[in-house]
Amino acid sequence: MRYCVNCLNVSTRPNIVFTDNGLCYPCANYKAEPDIDWDERAEKLAEIVAFAKANNQSGYDCIVGVSGGKDSTRQALHIRERFGLNPLLVSMNYPPQQVSQRGVDNLSNLIEQGFDCINISCAPRTWKKAMRYAFISYGNWAKATEFALFASVPRVAVAYQIPLIWWGESAAASLGDMGVLGSHASDGNRLKYSNTLGGGDTSWLMAAGLDAKDILQYAYPTDEEMERANIKIVFMDYFMKDFTSFANGNYAALRGLSIREAQPNLDPDYFGTSMLDEDFININMHVRYLKFGFGRTSDIVNLEIRSGRMTREEGISLVKRFDHAYDPSLVQKFARYIDVDLDEFWKIVDRYVNGELFERAGRGHYRPKFAVGVGT
Repeated sequence: MRYCVNCLNVSTRPNIVFTDNGLCYPCANYKAEPDIDWDERAEKLAEIVAFAKANNQSGYDCIVGVSGGKDSTRQALHIRERFGLNPLLVSMNYPPQQVSQRGVDNLSNLIEQGFDCINISCAPRTWKKAMRYAFISYGNWAKATEFALFASVPRVAVAYQIPLIWWGESAAASLGDMGVLGSHASDGNRLKYSNTLGGGDTSWLMAAGLDAKDILQYAYPTDEEMERANIKIVFMDYFMKDFTSFANGNYAALRGLSIREAQPNLDPDYFGTSMLDEDFININMHVRYLKFGFGRTSDIVNLEIRSGRMTREEGISLVKRFDHAYDPSLVQKFARYIDVDLDEFWKIVDRYVNGELFERAGRGHYRPKFAVGVGT
């Protein structure tokens, strides 16, 4: 495992690419920002806005997928107030047993600011069965839910004949997942080629014992369906200088966003502004850390280092302190939710721990073999 020479991105991140001089793609992209022609981007943005209005057959100019969190709150308001578009919001809702009250309140807060929103809910038993299978078979329970979350917006776009979808940030630009990189940095039409979605193939869900009729909401439209409907997915961060976790968190908090209370040493998101609509994601981030050697703190720190608000040394200190953090009480809740006991939960996790990066030190405890910022 090696690190980016500028931030703390790692070579173990799926689909990542480094430059010859050791920069990860997001850092190389960020360092090129002083050379960006913002006037040219403004012209491209004007073309996209004109496309939306010219193809408005439903009364809505565009679609924004929302959870009510910091990014979608800023997106929806900015698109309406600054771009002058009338967006339809689409939200894929977590089941009642999983969604947090904070998430419910935040979505309500956004909708109450004057938006129409389509709320989609998958059958809870199917949802849970798919989550359980994804956790056991991939060590990633969110693989199942992300299929539904990411598919929901383009499915509505095709059904309602709304050809423009705004997406917040490009995972290529912010994280380094080059699988989503399209023909242009603002082009999001390869979203389904992220590491988790892998092209949108749902055949693995059939192996979970689900029928095709059970997983209709998990099926991302085919490339042919997207092309036939003339769907364009556009990354908003390409057109905004400050579309960051920090800026979006501040923006949304001033407009009613409820954030997560600080839980030192239990939560890798030390800002408390990310992934607010449910809490099991804390478990998924911990397992990801054990798989690849980076957790949620690393993601946040990398953005802060690039923006100049944090030095690499300060980032290393935070990653050492928080990247491995998780809440044991959430492990118990999650295990109950997917119907496994704690011993079985940790046995499943053990299968996915990267032995080159960690050594086991008792049930649920692992010691890193790497030095943060240095590698192995």
